[in-house]
Amino acid sequence: MIDARRALGIAASLLCLALPFFSTAVVNDWIVSAASLMIIAYSWNMAANAGLISLGHSAFWGLGSYAAILTANKLGAPMVVSLLPAVVVGAAVGALLAVITGRLRGIFFAISTLALSEGLRVLAVMTPGFTGGGEGMYMNPKLRPSPEFVAAVMVAGAILSVWVCTALARTPWHFAFRAMRANEPAAEMLGVQPVRFRVGVLALSAAMASFAGGVRIWYGGFVDPGIAFDLHITILAQIAPILGGIHTLVGPAIGALLGVVLSEVTRVWLGSKGFSLLVYGVALVLAILFLPNGVWGGLRALWAKRGGTPRTPRDGDAR
Repeated sequence: MIDARRALGIAASLLCLALPFFSTAVVNDWIVSAASLMIIAYSWNMAANAGLISLGHSAFWGLGSYAAILTANKLGAPMVVSLLPAVVVGAAVGALLAVITGRLRGIFFAISTLALSEGLRVLAVMTPGFTGGGEGMYMNPKLRPSPEFVAAVMVAGAILSVWVCTALARTPWHFAFRAMRANEPAAEMLGVQPVRFRVGVLALSAAMASFAGGVRIWYGGFVDPGIAFDLHITILAQIAPILGGIHTLVGPAIGALLGVVLSEVTRVWLGSKGFSLLVYGVALVLAILFLPNGVWGGLRALWAKRGGTPRTPRDGDAR
């Protein structure tokens, strides 16, 4: 028998998958933005759960974008096939990064991820024969499916991201991540193998971000180094889980939806990407000052204060 919560989740997932086929073009833009932000937010939050703070998540997004468009344009591969090398390349680079930075902790690891993103951007600019260089490259229009189908695939990726993170929270990896985040040397003394878990979590996190980047290029149809490795992507990947509730399962989803709302409001009212970044910064500061546990943590605290008795959550669980 399927319990009520699982049945509700399945029904909501099916509704979300069908929504792009009954929506307008503008609404589909919002759906793609929210779903892609949700994927990279869960991806970033997964690494953060293990104490790995990334400042270069745009590196994996960009790798996925280029892997997908090159596979499509040079091999004539359809969308679904092109996403396979995007995920594989992202996972491989994430695992390699984990091995190379095995002794780096905290801010030193964070800076290494930022250097990776910037290095890949420069490499893309310096290889115009392969990536199109600064002029960028367009997706073959004959291969592009309908925008509704691409939006549905992005939504499916977001649902899968939630499922993966939920499944991990119910495995021993959950406790290994908590131990590594608290004190990695002490965790190693207790039998946790940090290198193994760092490779695993970064490979999975990078694969998720690369998937989102690969799907997004099919929706937009154009990529250049500035778009692929835009620092804006990294900023959004951090803001969403922090705003919604870092180290939780619900927080990144809430933060992603709030991020899209803030983006659209500032775009309509202010009409500038720079202003949107300013609004993000102000929202982040206010959240840290008044909602240190994010919106989801604030809602739980309010519920408890009003006499609710929510279950005692595990750190990193759906609280």
